[in-house]
Amino acid sequence: MPNATSCPGGRWCERADTLLGVEGIHVCSVTATGTGLVLHVETGETISGCPDCGVVAVGHGRRRVRLHDIPCFGRPVRLLWSKRVWRCPDTDCPRTTFTEEHPLAVPRAKLTSRAIAWATDGLERFDTSVSALAHQLGVSWHTVWDAIKAEATGRLAPLAGCLG
Repeated sequence: MPNATSCPGGRWCERADTLLGVEGIHVCSVTATGTGLVLHVETGETISGCPDCGVVAVGHGRRRVRLHDIPCFGRPVRLLWSKRVWRCPDTDCPRTTFTEEHPLAVPRAKLTSRAIAWATDGLERFDTSVSALAHQLGVSWHTVWDAIKAEATGRLAPLAGCLG
């Protein structure tokens, strides 16, 4: 289903970006598969400073990162994020390369931040099971549970002082 976003010209489709609803992330294409939807996304970031020394970095290509996002239209959604890789041009800097970061997902995540929040909300409010959430996201039980456990612990931490 090439060019499924049906947006004329340009690299990104504003309508698809609006539907995705993640600030700073752009949809390049959408593909329907037998198991759900695959959205090819990237950021519009064109300049970045080295996190160690602050020197303006040089683009060093992109690395694809696979993430599972919240379901859309009753189907699991996977994001293929073409994450920009940067190179620090300062030869005295200890950092040679680094990848861009976005609140969409922490480094090395399997689920997006909003998928984790969605699953935790589902478990907390809607009397659903971890297995059902895993099925809707298209991932394993352990993938969802590990993420929910961390999110729920973070949500309960402020309450710990009130209870003790």
